[in-house]
Amino acid sequence: MQKKAPIIIVLLLAAAATLLISRKVNQKDAVTIVQEEEVALPVNVIPVEERPFITLTPDAIGRNLSLYIDRLTTSAETLEYELIYQTIEGDQGAFGRINLKTESQPITKSILLGSKSAGGAVTYYPGVSGGSIALTWGATKIKENFNFVTFDPSDPTVSTQDGRLTLVLSAKSLKKGDKIVTMKTSGYPAPIPDSVAKVLAGPYAILTPTSLKSIVRLEIKLPAGEHQNPTVYELIAGKWSKLKTILKNDTLTAIPISNTFIVTSE
Repeated sequence: MQKKAPIIIVLLLAAAATLLISRKVNQKDAVTIVQEEEVALPVNVIPVEERPFITLTPDAIGRNLSLYIDRLTTSAETLEYELIYQTIEGDQGAFGRINLKTESQPITKSILLGSKSAGGAVTYYPGVSGGSIALTWGATKIKENFNFVTFDPSDPTVSTQDGRLTLVLSAKSLKKGDKIVTMKTSGYPAPIPDSVAKVLAGPYAILTPTSLKSIVRLEIKLPAGEHQNPTVYELIAGKWSKLKTILKNDTLTAIPISNTFIVTSE
């Protein structure tokens, strides 16, 4: 019995030492395993004139959007895009990355409004009504909202999501059922004319699968008081062209032939 006592004491000491070491290891692991939280980038911080020009053009049946990016100035090597869109089945998303070292501008990417299985089967999401497009490069992020509507000859009027721009079309402007996207384009597609003192609204774009015909009128609402020589410009052949503009109350009216607009103060 006297011989067994030292052995028992040694075993107890060994067990205690093992438990102590185990606790220290676990404590060390708990300290070193730290998950970094993703930092949300501020959105639309850079001036409009420094942002790229972006559009989303639908195909006629509304199963794809063509993302167009131009006038992007950056030393970043990659750009990420995130399209979130609303459907009758809930919000859906599409994500992608563009290698800016190998892609030349303007950049065009087709985005499927649906999903594709591993076997190649495609499912399209019905009832797309609008959403948002976000671009991220380096520490910069921009985001714009868009409306997605179906052309109805009996009610050929479309508006932007902010409600400031309304385009009244004729019954023959498009085919019945054609899809239309209305949106702000984030940046400008061309330099602003030197005569412009300030851009009051826009840039806005109306994107369609084919060219618009027989536009009846364009209406743009301004905040009260922003009435110092307001003028609507439209983009024609890559340059801004001044439109004859009528101001009534807080609404500007013009008759355009194009699909991209700004409102200026001169």
